[in-house]
Amino acid sequence: MPQPGPEILSAAIVVSFIILMLSIVVIFVMVNYKKKQQIHLHEKALMKEEFEKQFLKSQFEVQEQTFQQIGKELHDNVGQLLSTSRMLIGLTERELQNPPDTLLTANATLGQAINEIRSLAKSLDKEWLERFSFSENIQTMIERINAAKDIVVEYIQSVELPLRSDEQIILFRIVQEAIQNAVKHAGPTNMRIAVEANENIYLITVSDNGRGFDVGSVSKSMGLANMEHRVQLLQGTIHFNSIAEGGTTVAIRLPLKTEEP
Repeated sequence: MPQPGPEILSAAIVVSFIILMLSIVVIFVMVNYKKKQQIHLHEKALMKEEFEKQFLKSQFEVQEQTFQQIGKELHDNVGQLLSTSRMLIGLTERELQNPPDTLLTANATLGQAINEIRSLAKSLDKEWLERFSFSENIQTMIERINAAKDIVVEYIQSVELPLRSDEQIILFRIVQEAIQNAVKHAGPTNMRIAVEANENIYLITVSDNGRGFDVGSVSKSMGLANMEHRVQLLQGTIHFNSIAEGGTTVAIRLPLKTEEP
């Protein structure tokens, strides 16, 4: 039986080598894919765990702020309203022969006090966090700022945010931090908060006409770092645009369609 020639042996060796290399490449690709898949699953699990931790932290922060606000409102607002009502009723008792205008005023004041108490009681409801509304709480915060008459805050919302209550709490904390930073550090006279839809994103902006700052020269404070971290939990991005003596705009971009964390 004739032996195969050198050309055939060489061709067989080359083919075997090619098959071996292809097998190694396939194995390497499969192992690498499996490794990346495991890393992705691990990162997703860590993200979910961090989201839950951050949500709980935001819950405690909102609850703590609510309790502080209740104490302030009871002392400064509701207490004054009730005192005014008592004074007006006393005046009416001493002037019953006059038209009861003060009685009507006292009645209206008591009605306002009752509404305040109901609002505070609502915030203590055990289901409050489950029904948390970003829009309602931002509007309440703005009303309190405007009531001081030092800053005029405008709120514009042209689209509803399809976020779960826990996501709305996190977004509220981000915007609240931006507002508080402006009020505390920038000294603005006007602010604008807007919620809009732009192409494939939701755009939430907080703008002010305050002193502004050099974004490049300012290191990431704990507040700014927390804002960035919370935006990442919502799968979004945050950008700070500021000009010295020219105001600041904080732009938060969230995906149009959110996914389950």
